[in-house]
Amino acid sequence: MVESIGDLRIKIMRELIKCSYCGFCEWVCPVLSAMKRRDYGPRGRVNAMLFHLRDGLMGESLKESIYTCLGCGSCSTQCIAGIKPEELIRSFKHYMYLSSTGKSVT
Repeated sequence: MVESIGDLRIKIMRELIKCSYCGFCEWVCPVLSAMKRRDYGPRGRVNAMLFHLRDGLMGESLKESIYTCLGCGSCSTQCIAGIKPEELIRSFKHYMYLSSTGKSVT
């Protein structure tokens, strides 16, 4: 059970660092197919989350890449590392909400 916002951050980071950036997830992403920008694909979103959690970077384009995910899970079916980007994005959105409001996880 996640007990604090710090624990949620660590939980997300542990999953994100499993990504090998192979790109197998990208060809099935419907948003990447439509938008034709790498930051709108699963790898771009993994990078966006890492940039924020590790380095504190979060510009409008990074937020946009996170919020354009449909949550369809197509990327997860192709992931050789076994991560589920759509679940990480959902958790990351929750983390961003908690960070902006100062609320606790529990």
